[in-house]
Amino acid sequence: MTYHNNYLIILAGGAGKRLWPVSRQQRPKQFLDLFGEGRTLLQQTYDRFATFIDAERIYVSTFDEYADEVLRQLPDIRPEHVLSEPVQLSTAPAAAWATFHIEQFDPEANIIVTPADHRIGNTSQFQIDVEQGLRYVETHHDFLALASRPYTPNTAYGYIQKGDTVAGLQNHYLVKSFSEKPDAEFAKMFIESGEFVWNTGLFIWSIPTMVRVLEQLMPDVAARWHEEARVLSYDEEQSLIRQFYPASLRLSVDLLILEKSQHNVCVQECDFGWADIGSWNGVYDAAKHDGDNNAVLSGDALLSGCSGNIVSLSPGKIVCARGLKDYLVAEKDGVIVICPHNEAHTLRHFLNEAHMRYGEDCI
Repeated sequence: MTYHNNYLIILAGGAGKRLWPVSRQQRPKQFLDLFGEGRTLLQQTYDRFATFIDAERIYVSTFDEYADEVLRQLPDIRPEHVLSEPVQLSTAPAAAWATFHIEQFDPEANIIVTPADHRIGNTSQFQIDVEQGLRYVETHHDFLALASRPYTPNTAYGYIQKGDTVAGLQNHYLVKSFSEKPDAEFAKMFIESGEFVWNTGLFIWSIPTMVRVLEQLMPDVAARWHEEARVLSYDEEQSLIRQFYPASLRLSVDLLILEKSQHNVCVQECDFGWADIGSWNGVYDAAKHDGDNNAVLSGDALLSGCSGNIVSLSPGKIVCARGLKDYLVAEKDGVIVICPHNEAHTLRHFLNEAHMRYGEDCI
């Protein structure tokens, strides 16, 4: 598929705090090779799309402090294709900026937005599904969410309820409802009903579709972008961004589309082996396991009577453990965390407490 007006936006500006202490403020998870495969999460995201999206039409949205690292890891990306945000908000402002930026020179473009922290098991099927989605938005003025067929009642994911089929396509549906991170009972009900799919955070839209929404939700910002009717210089655009970001929508792109949009929102059910590396539980699910279901990502481990654990250590470090079950053992730059890997609240408490006691260096 070689349409000239398909663009990719990689969202890579988050701090990755849920993977602390390995993911740190100065070098968060998207810049790490968590699984020891020789490519970081950001690089793997780029690789997946670069086979069918022209490198000249790939952009990365990130935080100012990470812009140099993006360019170091993705040398084929031009500096002007790194949209560096002055503050770390959620992902809706990044999607809005990318849309307005590309609209200046390609107002009928199609945009794919992807987080930088996915694992995809079947990259060939992934390309097929994304290209099908691009063909859909070429002829329909809808937002399209690419969703994954669920296989377990995971409470860390968002669930999209499928409505009526659309466009005569068996795997395209109107979005009937959206539930963000339901409790275990509801997640189980969703799976058993067969009506729900996992929200992957992958979205496709045409620029006119998104601009109509932004004109409703951010009328002052949209008017300022459109008043020049020309391509802004780098300095002009940066000045405008620094004006609009502090007052921007503090929403994720998921909520912007699935809850705030009054336009048709459709979902395409896919089966390309998706996992979200948003938490240590997500890392565990996506990692390779030994015979006792332990996932040793890095470093060395001598484990006796241990099962279901995650080990992530700096090179040269060794851990010896006996009797641990379903624990996280993670070490980076002098910080060691040992706790059940499904207790996100405990990790968050440790992070906050360490920040207060020991300062910025440990987070």
